[in-house]
Amino acid sequence: MNVSEQNNKSGVSEGTINLIEIIYSIYRHRKVLVLFCLFCMLTAGIASYFMPSIYSATAILLLENKGDGPSGELKAAFLSQFGVAGLEEVDAGKSEVFLAILKSKELSGEVLRRYHYLHRMGIDLQNIDASALSFSKTVKVSKSKSQPTIDIIMEGKDPVLLADLVNSYAVSLDKFNRMYTITSAQHLRKYIESRLMSANKELDEVQNELRKFQEQSRAISISRQAEATLTVLSGLEAQRVSLEVEKAAKEKFFGRPHMEIELLNAKMGAIQRNINHLTYANGSSVPIENEKGKVEFYIPLTMIPGLNFDESKLLLNIKAKTNVVTMLTTQLEQAKLEEAKDISTINLLEAAKPPATPIKPNPKQIIFVAGFVGFFAGLFIIFTMEWIKRIDLTPENSTKWHDMKKGILSAIFVFKQNKSVQYWLAKIAVRWPVKRETGRKNK
Repeated sequence: MNVSEQNNKSGVSEGTINLIEIIYSIYRHRKVLVLFCLFCMLTAGIASYFMPSIYSATAILLLENKGDGPSGELKAAFLSQFGVAGLEEVDAGKSEVFLAILKSKELSGEVLRRYHYLHRMGIDLQNIDASALSFSKTVKVSKSKSQPTIDIIMEGKDPVLLADLVNSYAVSLDKFNRMYTITSAQHLRKYIESRLMSANKELDEVQNELRKFQEQSRAISISRQAEATLTVLSGLEAQRVSLEVEKAAKEKFFGRPHMEIELLNAKMGAIQRNINHLTYANGSSVPIENEKGKVEFYIPLTMIPGLNFDESKLLLNIKAKTNVVTMLTTQLEQAKLEEAKDISTINLLEAAKPPATPIKPNPKQIIFVAGFVGFFAGLFIIFTMEWIKRIDLTPENSTKWHDMKKGILSAIFVFKQNKSVQYWLAKIAVRWPVKRETGRKNK
C-alpha cells in the first residue's frame, strides 16, 4: 500500500463520517429523537389549543348587466335623444369599480357606523378615519373569472359579528350604487323640469300677446301660403330648440369644448339663418331645403302686409313654443320613468352565515409541522453532539476545543466578577421577591 492510499484512508477515518456511522448515531439516540419529536408535537398541540379561533365569512354578489332587456333599450333610446348614447359602454368595467368601492375607506366607515359596530368593536369615534382605513385592509374581495360574481371575505374571532359585517358590506355597496344611479337621473330630470317651466312661461306670454292683438285689431285671416310659411318656421324653431337642449346635455356630459358641440352650433346657425330669411327677406320667395333634400320656395313674412305680419309672428311663436312644450313634456315623462325605475344591479346571491368551524388554528396541521420540524431539529442536535464528541477524540482538534472552552469560561468568570454586573444582579435579586409578592397580593 503506497503513501497516498494511506493518507486517503486516514483522511476518511479522521475527517469524515461515513453513512454507517450516521445511521448508527441516529439509532443510538433514537429514544432522544422520538422523545424530542413527541415533545415538539405535544407543545404545538397544547399551544394550538390555547390559540384564539379565527373564523371566515363569505358573501357572494351577483352583478347584472343593466343594458339587457326592454329597460336597457328604453334607457339607450332615452339617452340617445340627448346625444349621450355611448354612456352604457362605461358599464363594461363596472366590476372593477365595485372592487375599488369595496376596498375604499368611505364604505368601511359607513359599515362601521351601522348597527353600533363602533361600540361593539370598541372603536373610538375620534379615530373613525384611521379605524376605517385599517378595517378596509382586512376585507378581501375577489372577482370570479368565469361568472359575473364578486366574493367578499373577512376573517375574525366573532363568527356572528363577522357574518353581519360581510352582509353589511353587501348592503352598503348596493345602497351606494342606487344613490349614484338615481342622482345621475335626478340631474337630468331637474334640468328638463327647469327648461319646461321657462317654456311654459314663454308660451303664456305669447298667448297673452296674441289675445291683446286680437282684441285690438279684431283678428284678420291668414292665407294658405302664409300658413305654409308659418308651418316651416315653427318646424325650424322646434329643431333649433331641440338642438339647444341636446347641446346643453352634451355640455354637461363632456364638461369641455368638444367636436360634437361645435357641430351642433353649426347646425343651429344654419337653422337660424333659414329662420331669418323666411322672416326678414326682401325677395318675393325664399328657397328652403326640406328634410328629404328637396328645395321648396316660401313667401317671407315681410311680404305679408300689415296686421297679417304681426299676427303671423304671434302664431309662429305660439306654435314654436307649443312644440317645445310638447317635446319637453315627453322627455320629462321619460326622465321620471328612468328615475323611478327600480334596476337592481347588485344582488346578494349568497349571504354570509356565521361559520360553525374555525379556519385557524388547524391542530392537525400544526402538530404535523411541529413533528416534522422536531425530527430535523433532533437530527441536527444528534449530529452536533457527535461532532463535538469526535472533536474531543481527535488530538489536534481536542486541544483547540479545550482552549476555546477555557476562553469562554474565563470570559464568563470575568463578567461575573465585574462590580457593575454584581450590583445589577444583586439589585434584581432583591427586587424580584418584592415583585413576586406584590403579584400574589394582586391576584
